[in-house]
Amino acid sequence: MSISKEQLNQSFKDKAYVELEDLVHLIEENFGYSVTLKRKDGLPSLKEEQKIRMTSLVFKDEGVLTQLQQAQKDRRDGISTYSESEEEFARLLDEVGNEK
Repeated sequence: MSISKEQLNQSFKDKAYVELEDLVHLIEENFGYSVTLKRKDGLPSLKEEQKIRMTSLVFKDEGVLTQLQQAQKDRRDGISTYSESEEEFARLLDEVGNEK
Protein backbone atom coordinates (compact mmCIF):
# COMPACT_ATOMS: atom_id res chain seq x y z
CA MET A 1 0.00 0.00 0.00
CA SER A 2 1.26 3.41 -0.88
CA ILE A 3 0.20 6.91 -1.74
CA SER A 4 1.89 9.07 -4.36
CA LYS A 5 3.51 12.38 -3.54
CA GLU A 6 0.95 14.05 -5.79
CA GLN A 7 -1.93 12.48 -3.83
CA LEU A 8 -0.29 13.56 -0.58
CA ASN A 9 0.17 17.10 -1.84
CA GLN A 10 -3.42 17.18 -3.09
CA SER A 11 -4.71 16.04 0.30
CA PHE A 12 -2.93 18.87 2.11
CA LYS A 13 -2.84 21.58 -0.59
CA ASP A 14 -4.90 24.11 1.39
CA LYS A 15 -3.07 23.62 4.68
CA ALA A 16 -0.18 25.68 5.96
CA TYR A 17 0.48 22.95 8.53
CA VAL A 18 -0.39 19.28 8.55
CA GLU A 19 -1.85 18.22 11.88
CA LEU A 20 -1.61 14.73 13.34
CA GLU A 21 -5.35 14.25 12.85
CA ASP A 22 -4.89 15.07 9.14
CA LEU A 23 -2.38 12.24 8.82
CA VAL A 24 -4.61 9.83 10.72
CA HIS A 25 -7.54 10.71 8.46
CA LEU A 26 -5.37 10.24 5.37
CA ILE A 27 -4.27 6.78 6.53
CA GLU A 28 -7.80 5.73 7.42
CA GLU A 29 -9.29 6.96 4.16
CA ASN A 30 -6.61 5.72 1.78
CA PHE A 31 -5.55 2.47 3.39
CA GLY A 32 -8.71 1.32 5.14
CA TYR A 33 -7.19 1.13 8.61
CA SER A 34 -8.62 2.39 11.87
CA VAL A 35 -5.83 4.28 13.59
CA THR A 36 -5.42 4.80 17.32
CA LEU A 37 -2.47 6.58 18.85
CA LYS A 38 -0.59 5.89 22.04
CA ARG A 39 2.14 8.02 23.57
CA LYS A 40 5.55 6.55 22.86
CA ASP A 41 6.95 7.44 26.28
CA GLY A 42 4.36 5.24 27.97
CA LEU A 43 2.69 8.11 29.79
CA PRO A 44 -1.06 7.80 29.82
CA SER A 45 -2.85 10.19 27.52
CA LEU A 46 -5.77 12.24 28.76
CA LYS A 47 -9.11 10.53 28.79
CA GLU A 48 -11.94 12.23 26.92
CA GLU A 49 -13.60 13.20 30.21
CA GLN A 50 -10.37 14.86 31.38
CA LYS A 51 -10.03 16.77 28.10
CA ILE A 52 -13.60 18.06 28.40
CA ARG A 53 -13.06 19.12 32.01
CA MET A 54 -9.76 20.87 31.22
CA THR A 55 -11.25 22.61 28.18
CA SER A 56 -14.12 23.85 30.28
CA LEU A 57 -11.74 25.22 32.90
CA VAL A 58 -9.59 26.98 30.31
CA PHE A 59 -12.58 28.59 28.61
CA LYS A 60 -13.88 29.88 31.94
CA ASP A 61 -10.58 31.69 32.58
CA GLU A 62 -11.17 35.44 32.12
CA GLY A 63 -7.63 35.94 30.79
CA VAL A 64 -8.17 33.37 28.06
CA LEU A 65 -11.55 34.85 27.16
CA THR A 66 -10.06 38.34 26.99
CA GLN A 67 -7.29 37.14 24.68
CA LEU A 68 -9.79 35.39 22.41
CA GLN A 69 -12.01 38.47 22.28
CA GLN A 70 -9.00 40.62 21.38
CA ALA A 71 -7.97 38.12 18.69
CA GLN A 72 -11.51 38.20 17.29
CA LYS A 73 -11.46 42.02 17.21
CA ASP A 74 -8.01 42.00 15.58
CA ARG A 75 -9.20 39.54 12.96
CA ARG A 76 -12.18 41.80 12.13
CA ASP A 77 -9.71 44.68 11.81
CA GLY A 78 -7.59 42.66 9.38
CA ILE A 79 -4.89 41.56 11.83
CA SER A 80 -4.53 37.80 12.11
CA THR A 81 -2.95 36.96 15.47
CA TYR A 82 -4.49 33.59 16.25
CA SER A 83 -3.94 31.27 13.32
CA GLU A 84 -3.82 30.99 9.56
CA SER A 85 -7.21 29.28 9.44
CA GLU A 86 -10.41 31.31 9.53
CA GLU A 87 -12.41 28.09 9.98
CA GLU A 88 -10.28 26.93 12.90
CA PHE A 89 -10.62 30.30 14.63
CA ALA A 90 -14.38 30.38 14.08
CA ARG A 91 -14.68 26.83 15.45
CA LEU A 92 -12.70 27.82 18.56
CA LEU A 93 -14.95 30.83 19.16
CA ASP A 94 -18.01 28.63 18.76
CA GLU A 95 -16.61 26.18 21.31
CA VAL A 96 -15.89 29.00 23.75
CA GLY A 97 -19.44 30.29 23.31
CA ASN A 98 -20.82 26.84 24.04
CA GLU A 99 -18.73 26.54 27.22
CA LYS A 100 -20.18 29.68 28.85
